[in-house]
Amino acid sequence: MTAEQRRLAQEVAEFAATRVRPGAEARSRDQVWDAGLWREFGARRWPGVVIPAAYGGLGGGALEHALIVEGISRVDASLGAALNLLQQTVMAILSFATEAQKARYLPLLADGRSYSITGITESDSGSKLEDMQTRAVRDGDGWVIDGCKTEVHIPEHVQICLVFAKTPSGIGAFLVDTGNPGFKVTGRRDIVGLRGLPMAAVAFERCRVPGDALLGAENGAYDVFFKSFDLTRIGNAAKCVGIADGALDDAIAYARRRRIGGNVVTDFQGLRWQIADLDTRVHGARALLQVAADEYTRTGRSTAASARAKLLASTTAMEAATVALQVTGSHGCFADNPFARYMMDAKVSQITGGTIEILRNAIARDRLGKPTAPTP
Repeated sequence: MTAEQRRLAQEVAEFAATRVRPGAEARSRDQVWDAGLWREFGARRWPGVVIPAAYGGLGGGALEHALIVEGISRVDASLGAALNLLQQTVMAILSFATEAQKARYLPLLADGRSYSITGITESDSGSKLEDMQTRAVRDGDGWVIDGCKTEVHIPEHVQICLVFAKTPSGIGAFLVDTGNPGFKVTGRRDIVGLRGLPMAAVAFERCRVPGDALLGAENGAYDVFFKSFDLTRIGNAAKCVGIADGALDDAIAYARRRRIGGNVVTDFQGLRWQIADLDTRVHGARALLQVAADEYTRTGRSTAASARAKLLASTTAMEAATVALQVTGSHGCFADNPFARYMMDAKVSQITGGTIEILRNAIARDRLGKPTAPTP
Protein backbone atom coordinates (compact mmCIF):
# COMPACT_ATOMS: atom_id res chain seq x y z
CA MET A 1 0.00 0.00 0.00
CA THR A 2 1.02 3.61 -0.48
CA ALA A 3 1.54 5.91 2.47
CA GLU A 4 -1.78 7.59 1.68
CA GLN A 5 -3.60 4.26 1.64
CA ARG A 6 -2.06 3.32 4.99
CA ARG A 7 -3.22 6.65 6.43
CA LEU A 8 -6.72 5.98 5.11
CA ALA A 9 -6.78 2.51 6.71
CA GLN A 10 -5.64 3.96 10.03
CA GLU A 11 -8.23 6.74 9.90
CA VAL A 12 -10.99 4.20 9.22
CA ALA A 13 -9.80 1.93 12.04
CA GLU A 14 -9.81 4.77 14.56
CA PHE A 15 -13.24 6.01 13.48
CA ALA A 16 -14.67 2.47 13.55
CA ALA A 17 -13.42 1.87 17.08
CA THR A 18 -14.69 5.16 18.52
CA ARG A 19 -17.84 5.96 16.52
CA VAL A 20 -19.11 2.76 14.87
CA ARG A 21 -18.49 -0.02 17.42
CA PRO A 22 -20.40 1.53 20.37
CA GLY A 23 -23.84 1.32 18.72
CA ALA A 24 -23.36 -1.75 16.55
CA GLU A 25 -25.25 -4.22 18.76
CA ALA A 26 -28.26 -1.93 19.18
CA ARG A 27 -28.44 -1.12 15.48
CA SER A 28 -28.38 -4.82 14.64
CA ARG A 29 -30.85 -5.84 17.34
CA ASP A 30 -33.38 -3.10 16.48
CA GLN A 31 -32.72 -2.98 12.72
CA VAL A 32 -31.93 0.72 12.87
CA TRP A 33 -30.31 2.80 10.14
CA ASP A 34 -28.28 5.61 11.71
CA ALA A 35 -28.57 8.44 9.19
CA GLY A 36 -26.48 10.73 11.39
CA LEU A 37 -23.60 8.28 11.47
CA TRP A 38 -23.88 7.90 7.69
CA ARG A 39 -23.50 11.66 7.33
CA GLU A 40 -20.30 11.38 9.38
CA PHE A 41 -19.11 8.87 6.78
CA GLY A 42 -20.11 11.39 4.15
CA ALA A 43 -18.11 14.18 5.80
CA ARG A 44 -15.06 12.00 5.11
CA ARG A 45 -16.32 11.23 1.55
CA TRP A 46 -16.16 7.48 2.20
CA PRO A 47 -19.46 6.77 0.40
CA GLY A 48 -17.95 8.57 -2.58
CA VAL A 49 -14.59 6.82 -2.47
CA VAL A 50 -14.61 6.03 -6.22
CA ILE A 51 -16.53 9.17 -7.25
CA PRO A 52 -14.23 11.71 -8.96
CA ALA A 53 -13.31 14.81 -6.99
CA ALA A 54 -15.15 16.92 -9.56
CA TYR A 55 -18.42 15.47 -8.21
CA GLY A 56 -17.42 15.70 -4.54
CA GLY A 57 -15.85 12.27 -4.08
CA LEU A 58 -12.44 11.03 -3.00
CA GLY A 59 -11.45 9.95 -6.50
CA GLY A 60 -10.00 6.68 -5.19
CA GLY A 61 -10.04 3.19 -6.63
CA ALA A 62 -10.92 -0.38 -5.75
CA LEU A 63 -8.26 -0.76 -3.05
CA GLU A 64 -9.32 2.40 -1.24
CA HIS A 65 -12.91 1.14 -1.37
CA ALA A 66 -11.81 -2.23 0.05
CA LEU A 67 -9.80 -0.61 2.85
CA ILE A 68 -12.81 1.41 3.99
CA VAL A 69 -15.26 -1.49 3.79
CA GLU A 70 -12.92 -3.88 5.64
CA GLY A 71 -12.15 -1.38 8.38
CA ILE A 72 -15.81 -0.60 9.07
CA SER A 73 -16.88 -4.27 8.79
CA ARG A 74 -14.46 -5.28 11.55
CA VAL A 75 -16.95 -3.72 13.97
CA ASP A 76 -20.18 -3.44 11.94
CA ALA A 77 -20.60 -5.39 8.71
CA SER A 78 -24.00 -3.81 8.09
CA LEU A 79 -22.41 -0.43 7.50
CA GLY A 80 -19.62 -2.07 5.51
CA ALA A 81 -22.31 -3.63 3.33
CA ALA A 82 -24.01 -0.26 2.97
CA LEU A 83 -20.80 1.35 1.71
CA ASN A 84 -20.39 -1.47 -0.78
CA LEU A 85 -23.96 -1.68 -2.07
CA LEU A 86 -23.98 2.03 -2.79
CA GLN A 87 -21.31 1.51 -5.44
CA GLN A 88 -23.82 -0.34 -7.65
CA THR A 89 -25.62 2.94 -8.27
CA VAL A 90 -22.44 5.02 -8.25
CA MET A 91 -20.88 2.96 -11.04
CA ALA A 92 -24.13 2.90 -13.01
CA ILE A 93 -24.37 6.69 -12.87
CA LEU A 94 -20.69 7.23 -13.67
CA SER A 95 -20.87 4.90 -16.66
CA PHE A 96 -24.31 5.48 -18.16
CA ALA A 97 -26.00 8.62 -16.80
CA THR A 98 -26.21 12.02 -18.46
CA GLU A 99 -23.95 14.82 -17.29
CA ALA A 100 -26.95 16.50 -15.66
CA GLN A 101 -27.76 13.32 -13.72
CA LYS A 102 -24.16 12.96 -12.59
CA ALA A 103 -24.12 16.55 -11.37
CA ARG A 104 -27.43 16.04 -9.57
CA TYR A 105 -26.92 12.68 -7.89
CA LEU A 106 -23.20 12.05 -7.34
CA PRO A 107 -22.52 14.92 -4.88
CA LEU A 108 -25.52 13.79 -2.79
CA LEU A 109 -24.17 10.26 -2.61
CA ALA A 110 -20.54 11.28 -2.05
CA ASP A 111 -21.16 13.38 1.04
CA GLY A 112 -23.77 11.19 2.69
CA ARG A 113 -26.77 13.44 2.19
CA SER A 114 -28.50 10.62 0.36
CA TYR A 115 -28.29 6.90 -0.27
CA SER A 116 -29.30 4.75 -3.21
CA ILE A 117 -30.96 1.36 -3.26
CA THR A 118 -30.98 -1.33 -5.93
CA GLY A 119 -34.14 -3.21 -6.91
CA ILE A 120 -33.41 -6.57 -8.57
CA THR A 121 -34.74 -9.49 -6.49
CA GLU A 122 -38.42 -10.43 -6.63
CA SER A 123 -40.46 -13.10 -4.88
CA ASP A 124 -39.89 -15.58 -7.72
CA SER A 125 -36.62 -14.35 -9.22
CA GLY A 126 -33.09 -13.64 -8.07
CA SER A 127 -29.79 -13.45 -9.90
CA LYS A 128 -31.32 -14.62 -13.20
CA LEU A 129 -32.70 -11.33 -14.44
CA GLU A 130 -34.82 -12.92 -17.17
CA ASP A 131 -37.17 -14.36 -14.52
CA MET A 132 -38.25 -10.97 -13.16
CA GLN A 133 -41.82 -9.77 -13.62
CA THR A 134 -41.34 -6.02 -13.17
CA ARG A 135 -42.17 -4.28 -16.47
CA ALA A 136 -41.28 -0.92 -18.01
CA VAL A 137 -43.27 0.26 -21.04
CA ARG A 138 -42.92 3.35 -23.17
CA ASP A 139 -45.37 6.17 -22.43
CA GLY A 140 -44.83 9.16 -24.68
CA ASP A 141 -41.34 10.46 -24.02
CA GLY A 142 -41.05 8.55 -20.74
CA TRP A 143 -41.53 5.14 -19.17
CA VAL A 144 -44.06 3.56 -16.81
CA ILE A 145 -42.77 0.93 -14.40
CA ASP A 146 -44.97 -1.66 -12.66
CA GLY A 147 -43.83 -4.43 -10.36
CA CYS A 148 -42.48 -5.37 -6.93
CA LYS A 149 -39.01 -5.85 -5.48
CA THR A 150 -38.72 -7.88 -2.30
CA GLU A 151 -35.18 -7.25 -1.02
CA VAL A 152 -34.47 -3.54 -1.00
CA HIS A 153 -32.41 -1.81 1.68
CA ILE A 154 -33.47 1.22 3.78
CA PRO A 155 -36.02 2.68 1.31
CA GLU A 156 -37.30 5.15 3.93
CA HIS A 157 -34.00 7.03 3.92
CA VAL A 158 -33.06 7.22 0.27
CA GLN A 159 -33.74 9.41 -2.74
CA ILE A 160 -32.62 7.15 -5.57
CA CYS A 161 -33.50 3.62 -6.64
CA LEU A 162 -31.65 1.75 -9.39
CA VAL A 163 -34.38 -0.63 -10.57
CA PHE A 164 -34.16 -3.38 -13.15
CA ALA A 165 -37.23 -4.09 -15.28
CA LYS A 166 -38.24 -5.88 -18.45
CA THR A 167 -38.68 -3.65 -21.51
CA PRO A 168 -40.01 -4.50 -24.99
CA SER A 169 -36.39 -5.10 -26.06
CA GLY A 170 -35.06 -7.03 -23.07
CA ILE A 171 -34.15 -5.90 -19.56
CA GLY A 172 -33.27 -2.32 -18.73
CA ALA A 173 -31.95 -0.40 -15.73
CA PHE A 174 -33.69 2.78 -14.57
CA LEU A 175 -33.00 5.56 -12.07
CA VAL A 176 -36.11 6.33 -10.03
CA ASP A 177 -36.51 9.09 -7.45
CA THR A 178 -38.14 7.56 -4.38
CA GLY A 179 -40.30 10.67 -4.04
CA ASN A 180 -42.12 9.54 -7.18
CA PRO A 181 -45.80 8.94 -6.30
CA GLY A 182 -45.60 5.56 -8.02
CA PHE A 183 -42.91 4.32 -5.62
CA LYS A 184 -44.21 2.71 -2.41
CA VAL A 185 -42.73 0.85 0.54
CA THR A 186 -45.00 -2.15 1.08
CA GLY A 187 -43.45 -3.80 4.14
CA ARG A 188 -40.36 -4.31 6.26
CA ARG A 189 -38.38 -7.57 6.01
CA ASP A 190 -36.88 -9.19 9.11
CA ILE A 191 -33.49 -10.35 7.81
CA VAL A 192 -31.33 -12.57 10.04
CA GLY A 193 -27.96 -10.92 9.34
CA LEU A 194 -26.65 -7.47 8.37
CA ARG A 195 -29.61 -6.18 10.35
CA GLY A 196 -28.19 -2.68 10.74
CA LEU A 197 -28.98 -2.24 7.05
CA PRO A 198 -32.79 -2.63 7.26
CA MET A 199 -34.58 -4.31 4.38
CA ALA A 200 -38.04 -3.83 2.92
CA ALA A 201 -40.23 -4.72 -0.02
CA VAL A 202 -41.22 -1.97 -2.45
CA ALA A 203 -43.72 -1.60 -5.26
CA PHE A 204 -43.76 0.42 -8.48
CA GLU A 205 -47.37 1.25 -9.33
CA ARG A 206 -47.79 3.12 -12.60
CA CYS A 207 -44.47 4.75 -11.72
CA ARG A 208 -43.81 7.23 -14.50
CA VAL A 209 -40.20 8.29 -15.11
CA PRO A 210 -38.63 10.50 -17.80
CA GLY A 211 -36.95 9.01 -20.85
CA ASP A 212 -33.43 9.65 -19.55
CA ALA A 213 -34.16 7.52 -16.46
CA LEU A 214 -33.16 4.56 -18.65
CA LEU A 215 -29.43 3.94 -18.25
CA GLY A 216 -27.89 2.63 -21.43
CA ALA A 217 -29.93 0.58 -23.88
CA GLU A 218 -33.42 -0.88 -23.41
CA ASN A 219 -31.75 -4.29 -23.15
CA GLY A 220 -28.65 -3.00 -21.37
CA ALA A 221 -29.30 -4.22 -17.82
CA TYR A 222 -26.43 -6.69 -17.86
CA ASP A 223 -24.03 -3.98 -19.03
CA VAL A 224 -25.13 -1.81 -16.10
CA PHE A 225 -25.06 -4.71 -13.64
CA PHE A 226 -21.61 -6.01 -14.53
CA LYS A 227 -20.09 -2.53 -14.66
CA SER A 228 -20.32 -2.51 -10.86
CA PHE A 229 -20.37 -6.22 -10.05
CA ASP A 230 -16.62 -6.89 -9.90
CA LEU A 231 -16.09 -3.79 -7.75
CA THR A 232 -18.86 -4.74 -5.33
CA ARG A 233 -17.62 -8.33 -5.19
CA ILE A 234 -14.24 -6.95 -4.14
CA GLY A 235 -16.14 -4.94 -1.53
CA ASN A 236 -17.99 -8.06 -0.41
CA ALA A 237 -14.67 -9.85 0.03
CA ALA A 238 -13.39 -6.91 2.07
CA LYS A 239 -16.50 -7.02 4.24
CA CYS A 240 -15.91 -10.73 4.93
CA VAL A 241 -12.23 -10.15 5.76
CA GLY A 242 -13.40 -7.50 8.21
CA ILE A 243 -15.92 -9.87 9.83
CA ALA A 244 -13.29 -12.62 10.16
CA ASP A 245 -10.65 -10.32 11.62
CA GLY A 246 -13.10 -8.65 13.98
CA ALA A 247 -14.48 -11.95 15.27
CA LEU A 248 -10.97 -13.32 15.76
CA ASP A 249 -9.77 -10.20 17.59
CA ASP A 250 -12.76 -10.14 19.95
CA ALA A 251 -12.43 -13.86 20.70
CA ILE A 252 -8.70 -13.49 21.43
CA ALA A 253 -9.37 -10.52 23.70
CA TYR A 254 -11.80 -12.61 25.73
CA ALA A 255 -9.59 -15.74 25.74
CA ARG A 256 -6.62 -13.76 27.06
CA ARG A 257 -8.68 -12.82 30.14
CA ARG A 258 -10.30 -16.22 30.71
CA ARG A 259 -8.41 -18.45 33.14
CA ILE A 260 -8.76 -22.20 33.54
CA GLY A 261 -6.77 -23.39 36.53
CA GLY A 262 -3.37 -21.77 36.31
CA ASN A 263 -3.58 -21.00 32.59
CA VAL A 264 -5.28 -18.50 30.38
CA VAL A 265 -7.22 -20.02 27.47
CA THR A 266 -4.72 -18.79 24.89
CA ASP A 267 -2.02 -21.00 26.51
CA PHE A 268 -3.65 -24.16 25.16
CA GLN A 269 -2.05 -25.48 22.01
CA GLY A 270 -5.29 -26.63 20.37
CA LEU A 271 -6.68 -23.09 20.51
CA ARG A 272 -3.40 -21.58 19.40
CA TRP A 273 -3.38 -23.78 16.31
CA GLN A 274 -6.95 -22.77 15.46
CA ILE A 275 -6.00 -19.12 15.74
CA ALA A 276 -2.87 -19.66 13.65
CA ASP A 277 -4.86 -21.35 10.87
CA LEU A 278 -7.53 -18.64 10.84
CA ASP A 279 -4.96 -15.86 10.94
CA THR A 280 -3.26 -17.42 7.91
CA ARG A 281 -6.55 -17.62 6.03
CA VAL A 282 -7.41 -14.01 6.87
CA HIS A 283 -4.06 -12.86 5.53
CA GLY A 284 -4.51 -15.03 2.44
CA ALA A 285 -7.97 -13.61 1.76
CA ARG A 286 -6.65 -10.07 2.17
CA ALA A 287 -3.85 -10.81 -0.28
CA LEU A 288 -6.31 -12.17 -2.86
CA LEU A 289 -8.44 -9.11 -2.27
CA GLN A 290 -5.52 -6.84 -3.07
CA VAL A 291 -4.75 -8.83 -6.23
CA ALA A 292 -8.37 -8.40 -7.37
CA ALA A 293 -8.38 -4.69 -6.53
CA ASP A 294 -5.15 -4.16 -8.47
CA GLU A 295 -6.54 -6.01 -11.49
CA TYR A 296 -9.77 -3.99 -11.36
CA THR A 297 -7.84 -0.72 -11.15
CA ARG A 298 -5.73 -1.67 -14.18
CA THR A 299 -8.42 -3.23 -16.40
CA GLY A 300 -11.86 -2.30 -15.07
CA ARG A 301 -12.71 -6.01 -14.56
CA SER A 302 -11.73 -8.71 -12.07
CA THR A 303 -14.12 -11.61 -12.45
CA ALA A 304 -12.08 -14.66 -11.42
CA ALA A 305 -9.76 -12.87 -9.00
CA SER A 306 -12.65 -11.22 -7.16
CA ALA A 307 -14.45 -14.59 -7.04
CA ARG A 308 -11.40 -16.21 -5.43
CA ALA A 309 -11.13 -13.37 -2.93
CA LYS A 310 -14.78 -13.53 -1.94
CA LEU A 311 -14.86 -17.32 -1.75
CA LEU A 312 -11.89 -17.50 0.62
CA ALA A 313 -12.96 -14.45 2.59
CA SER A 314 -16.57 -15.57 3.08
CA THR A 315 -15.72 -19.14 4.09
CA THR A 316 -13.03 -17.79 6.44
CA ALA A 317 -15.50 -15.32 7.97
CA MET A 318 -17.98 -18.12 8.66
CA GLU A 319 -15.31 -20.32 10.25
CA ALA A 320 -13.83 -17.45 12.26
CA ALA A 321 -17.26 -16.49 13.61
CA THR A 322 -17.97 -20.13 14.54
CA VAL A 323 -14.62 -20.59 16.27
CA ALA A 324 -14.99 -17.24 18.05
CA LEU A 325 -18.33 -18.30 19.50
CA GLN A 326 -16.88 -21.67 20.53
CA VAL A 327 -13.84 -20.06 22.17
CA THR A 328 -15.99 -17.72 24.25
CA GLY A 329 -18.35 -20.53 25.31
CA SER A 330 -21.53 -19.53 27.11
CA HIS A 331 -20.22 -15.96 27.44
CA GLY A 332 -20.50 -15.51 23.66
CA CYS A 333 -24.04 -16.87 23.48
CA PHE A 334 -25.69 -13.72 24.83
CA ALA A 335 -27.03 -10.92 22.68
CA ASP A 336 -25.01 -8.21 24.42
CA ASN A 337 -21.86 -9.73 22.91
CA PRO A 338 -21.02 -9.46 19.19
CA PHE A 339 -20.38 -13.13 18.40
CA ALA A 340 -23.88 -14.12 17.28
CA ARG A 341 -23.93 -10.99 15.10
CA TYR A 342 -20.61 -11.95 13.55
CA MET A 343 -21.96 -15.42 12.80
CA MET A 344 -25.19 -14.27 11.15
CA ASP A 345 -23.47 -11.48 9.22
CA ALA A 346 -20.96 -14.04 7.94
CA LYS A 347 -23.68 -16.49 6.90
CA VAL A 348 -25.67 -13.86 5.02
CA SER A 349 -22.44 -12.72 3.37
CA GLN A 350 -21.90 -16.21 1.95
CA ILE A 351 -25.15 -15.72 0.04
CA THR A 352 -25.37 -12.06 -0.93
CA GLY A 353 -23.19 -10.62 -3.67
CA GLY A 354 -22.59 -14.04 -5.21
CA THR A 355 -23.17 -17.34 -3.39
CA ILE A 356 -20.18 -19.55 -2.71
CA GLU A 357 -21.54 -21.99 -5.31
CA ILE A 358 -21.65 -19.31 -8.01
CA LEU A 359 -18.15 -18.20 -7.02
CA ARG A 360 -16.84 -21.74 -7.39
CA ASN A 361 -18.42 -21.95 -10.86
CA ALA A 362 -16.70 -18.70 -11.88
CA ILE A 363 -13.34 -19.92 -10.61
CA ALA A 364 -13.74 -23.31 -12.32
CA ARG A 365 -14.62 -21.64 -15.62
CA ASP A 366 -11.49 -19.54 -15.39
CA ARG A 367 -9.29 -22.51 -14.52
CA LEU A 368 -10.84 -25.03 -16.93
CA GLY A 369 -11.69 -22.66 -19.76
CA LYS A 370 -15.16 -24.10 -20.26
CA PRO A 371 -18.66 -23.80 -18.77
CA THR A 372 -19.93 -26.06 -16.03
CA ALA A 373 -20.48 -29.64 -17.16
CA PRO A 374 -24.08 -30.87 -17.17
CA THR A 375 -25.21 -32.82 -14.14
CA PRO A 376 -25.13 -36.60 -14.85
